[in-house]
Amino acid sequence: MGVKKTATWILVCVLVLTSGGLLEGKVGENTKIYTVFVNQGCSCPAGGTPEGLTTNEEVLHKLQSECRGIDFIARDLTKPDTSLKAVLNELEGPKEGLDGVLVLGALGNREYKLAFTGLPTICVYNLFEWMNIPYKLYSTGKENSIKVGGPEYKGGRIITAQLDRRNVCDPSVSSAMFEDLVSKIKIIQAIKKLKESRILVVTTTKYLGQVDYQGDANKRFPGNYNQTYTRALKESLGVELVRIEPKEFYEAVKKVKAREAERIAQMWIDEAQGLKDTTKPEVVKTAKSYLAFEALRKKYNCNAVSTHMRSLTGSGKIEDLFWPGFGLMEFQKRGIQAICQEYENIMVAHLMGYYLTGRPSMLGDLMIDTFNNVSILTHCGAPLNPWGDDRRIPHIIWSHAQSPVRGTLKPGSGTGAQVNYPANEPVTIWKVYVLHKKIGLHTGKTVDGHSLYKDFDGIMCRTKLVVKVDDAKKIQRHSSPDEYGIHRAGTLGDIRERIKALATLIGFEVMEEDK
Repeated sequence: MGVKKTATWILVCVLVLTSGGLLEGKVGENTKIYTVFVNQGCSCPAGGTPEGLTTNEEVLHKLQSECRGIDFIARDLTKPDTSLKAVLNELEGPKEGLDGVLVLGALGNREYKLAFTGLPTICVYNLFEWMNIPYKLYSTGKENSIKVGGPEYKGGRIITAQLDRRNVCDPSVSSAMFEDLVSKIKIIQAIKKLKESRILVVTTTKYLGQVDYQGDANKRFPGNYNQTYTRALKESLGVELVRIEPKEFYEAVKKVKAREAERIAQMWIDEAQGLKDTTKPEVVKTAKSYLAFEALRKKYNCNAVSTHMRSLTGSGKIEDLFWPGFGLMEFQKRGIQAICQEYENIMVAHLMGYYLTGRPSMLGDLMIDTFNNVSILTHCGAPLNPWGDDRRIPHIIWSHAQSPVRGTLKPGSGTGAQVNYPANEPVTIWKVYVLHKKIGLHTGKTVDGHSLYKDFDGIMCRTKLVVKVDDAKKIQRHSSPDEYGIHRAGTLGDIRERIKALATLIGFEVMEEDK
C-alpha cells in the first residue's frame, strides 16, 4: 500500500472513530488534538493543485509518525461531508476530551473562531498561500487589532507555525519548519501531563513554600493561603497537591527494611567519586528517607515529591537529622521530579521543564555577580542526569552544609552532593509564579566556577551552578526577593522559546529578566 493510500486510510479511520462526538479524556490516555485542515495546503491559482504538494493526508501521517502519544482528531474542510459550521458547532460544545486545537491553513472567509476556543491552539500558515492569518490578533487577543464592526474574539491561547507544503524551499529549511511544528505540538502534550500531575507534599512548616514566600516583605501569610494556592494551581495548570502530616513520614521510616537502605546507600557511595567528611551511616539515613518517600508516593499515587523534612523521627535530636538530597536525586534518575525544600513554584518549573525536554532541573538559591557577569545557583545537590539520559555528572558525597555538626563525622552530619556541572552547556534559569500567572527566566552557558573564585568548593552550599550571561546587571535589576523569592530552577538547554510558547498556551505572562 502506497504512502498516500495509507495516509488516506488513517485519516478515514480517525474520522470514523471520532464521528460520534468528542471523547472524554482520562488520566494516562493519549493527548487529543482537534485538527482542522482548512484547505489543501496552498492558495491554488487557475490550473489546479501545484505538482509536488504535500497533501493533507500526508501531513497527518507525518505528524502521527513523529508525535507519539498524541491522537489527531482530524476534520478536513476540503471534503464534501465536512463543513466549517459543523466543525465550529463541535468545538462550541463540551471540550473535556480535548487537550488542544491545530488549525492548518488560512481561513479565506476570515472566520477566526476556530482559534478562540480557550484551548491551547496552534495555527499553521502554509507557505505561498494567501496570508489570511491575523498574527496580531492571535498574539495580542485584542479586539482593536481588527476592523471596527468586526466580531469580538476572546479567550485565545494561540501560537503559530509554518509549513512548506509546496516543497519549494531547501529541504533542510522545509524540515526545520516541520520540526518546529512538532515541537510546538509536544508543548500541548506537556500541558496535558501537567494536568495529570500529583505532588506529594511532606513538610513541618505551616504554610506551603513558607521559606520562599513572595508578596509581603514581613512574610505575613493570609489565613487561607494554603487553600488559595492549592486551588489556583489546580485551576490554572491542573496540578494537584497532596499534603500529608509529618507523622506519616516518621511511620513510613520505621517500616523501611534496613537491608534495603544499606543496599541503596552502598550504590550511591559506589557511584560517587568519594565520601568526604561524612559517614556511611549518614548515607543510610538518607536512603531510609528515600524509601519512606517512595512508599508514600505510591500510596497517594503521586508522580512528584516536594519535602522539607529534616528529621527521621521528629525527636529534635541532632543524631536524627538527615537531608534528603540523594534520595530526591534518585527519584530524578527515574523520571520522578523531586525537590528538597518544598517550594511549589519551583516544583512546577521542574515538572514543566521535564515535560518539555525530558530533563530534570536543579533547585538553588540565586546569586548574581555583575563583575564576573554570572548568575549562580547554590544548593547541596543537583540532578546527576541533567541531560535526561544515561549520562551522569561526577559528584562527591559531603556532609551537609547546614548541619550543626558538619565535617565532624558525628551522627547528624548528614549528606550533601557536590555536583560538578560541565562548562559551556546552555542553561535556563527560571521560575513559575502560580498565583500571579507569570514565569520569570534568563539564559546563559555554564562556566567552571574554579576559574573565577578561590576555595570554590568550600563556599556556601556543596553544588554551584555558575552561568555566564549576556548582562548580569539587567538580571540584577529584576532581583527582588520579597517579590520573586530567592530560589530558581536551572534546566540544561536554552528553552526560552519553548517556555514562552507554553506560557502563551496556558495563559501566563513571561518576564525575560535579561532583556
